[in-house]
Amino acid sequence: MARIPLPVLQGPSGRGDAAFAAGSEVTATTLIPDLIRAHPGARVVLDRYGLRGCGGRLGPYETLGFFARAHGVEQGRLLRELAEAIDRGEAARHEVADLTDSIYRRYFLAGIAMVLTAGATWGAWLLWRIGLGGSFLVNPLQSVNAHGMVQISGWVGLFIMGFAYQAFPRIWHTSLAAPRLAVAVFAAMVVGIVAQAVGMVAAVVPLAMVGAGLQVVAVAAFVAQILATFRRSGARFEPYAAFVVAALGWFLASTLMSGWHTWTTMTAPGEAALVWYVATYQAPLRDLQVHGLALFMILGVSIRMVPALFGAPKVDDRRAWWALGLLTAAVLGEVGLFLAYRWTGNHALAAGLMSPWLMLAAGVALVVLPWRPWRPFPEPDRVGKFVRAAYIWLAVSIAMLLLMPAHAAASGLPFSHAYYGAIRHAVTVGFVSLMIMGFAAKVVPTLNGVDPRKISGLWGPFLLVNAGCFLRVASQTLTDWSAAPYAVIGLSGTMEVAGLAWWGAGLASLMIRGAREAGDPGPGSAPERIVGGHHPADVLDWFPETAAVFDRFGMDGLRRPALRRTLGRRTTLDQAARLRGIAPAELVLALNEARR
Repeated sequence: MARIPLPVLQGPSGRGDAAFAAGSEVTATTLIPDLIRAHPGARVVLDRYGLRGCGGRLGPYETLGFFARAHGVEQGRLLRELAEAIDRGEAARHEVADLTDSIYRRYFLAGIAMVLTAGATWGAWLLWRIGLGGSFLVNPLQSVNAHGMVQISGWVGLFIMGFAYQAFPRIWHTSLAAPRLAVAVFAAMVVGIVAQAVGMVAAVVPLAMVGAGLQVVAVAAFVAQILATFRRSGARFEPYAAFVVAALGWFLASTLMSGWHTWTTMTAPGEAALVWYVATYQAPLRDLQVHGLALFMILGVSIRMVPALFGAPKVDDRRAWWALGLLTAAVLGEVGLFLAYRWTGNHALAAGLMSPWLMLAAGVALVVLPWRPWRPFPEPDRVGKFVRAAYIWLAVSIAMLLLMPAHAAASGLPFSHAYYGAIRHAVTVGFVSLMIMGFAAKVVPTLNGVDPRKISGLWGPFLLVNAGCFLRVASQTLTDWSAAPYAVIGLSGTMEVAGLAWWGAGLASLMIRGAREAGDPGPGSAPERIVGGHHPADVLDWFPETAAVFDRFGMDGLRRPALRRTLGRRTTLDQAARLRGIAPAELVLALNEARR
């Protein structure tokens, strides 16, 4: 088989490592597509460490060193196993694509659809009504709550589930437990979200409850799958995994409480009871959803992936365990103290909320400060700005929480719904949404084999969402002193939706293209000799050096991806030669002579 020469393998000392003498063609800087193109059998090793389903036939555009960091493999061990596979002449294995290789697509696409309809777009409409009415009380309660439910379950929840199904089995070097269940979970989750939202707005209690029940079943099944997958992997229970497990617990608890809260508010016997239910239980529900589910999951994934993706320092295990303890106490404390305050009317308990908020700040600081998000990451990346900005917004939201007594003193209001809502927006859009945008923009090109250097830097969506979030948080806070900021509050939501739509359209196009190309079975292993029955695109995949021959014979159009993907795979070399008025034997001979 023809091979593309690759750089000589260098050991940790920088010298050639004699242990790899027979197959010393790979280094930490070798790109995965180059390796697989030259040695298709090397993919067997990479698949064992989680590559399967990533990047199409040739894998993602990343180096072996990056792959080792991202997948938690010791770099020397990976290079050694690859060299041994090449020495053995390992044959490529064309396995049937697994359902879970692409399950994330439906979750991500549904999440984008949710945020651009009943999520952020509906929220922007509600904001315009607030701005035009000059009051935060102009919208019906169930419309506001339905919008919030879709944002949490349909936007945050679906992206978390899609990411978990795709990434965690690969991080743990195993396969997903009960993979077909992921499709049923998706269906139950989407139908449940739609049914609950419609039931809430239309005041159809049974429909809303069916929707809430479907979500509980879906989340419970999802949690069971991820826990079973971790258990079967035998992976070490590291701090990041503990954060993930805790997030799964918060996910199930918050989903149960969301359904219960919908029931109580929709069946309240009167306005006074309705106000009491909302005032007592809505804040704890949001704490479970945001500071529990979203924060714990994002921190867990970040502890594992930020050092791997961006070269940031690894968070010491002891720091991470302390952070987990502080943050768990913080969420339990803010929920418990608030409920106790509402049930007893004891304002001293409300004052005590400062303690869990301080623990929240300390726990986040323990994890995030080593990364210094106010500075560029050591290894620049197009999505690094999303991650850094997200953590800055998280700091802003926590600072605003701690400054709540000062705001009350300055505004003369014992409690400001506008200020509290601004805090929630800073954390949900500024932190959670930006983090989803950043990680999804990193994962999707990788999974679909797209070179990130050839796609947008996403500055437009990044600036729009950040500017919209800043305008919303600032204007909403200022409404406690003046009615003038109401005039621009609707614009903030429109800016955020525009940014999300821009980002979502690009992400969706990558996934749709990836799904279309996944149906291509690929060229298989390179043959000993090119023959007239081969397809031009396959020949170029096997032997990239033949591109100059195709150019010489007037087939330079094969350099265009669209033509290569269509005619390049639907015509044979003999057919292509005849179409150009070339003797097929002459073309085939030239191609064989060009092979290295």
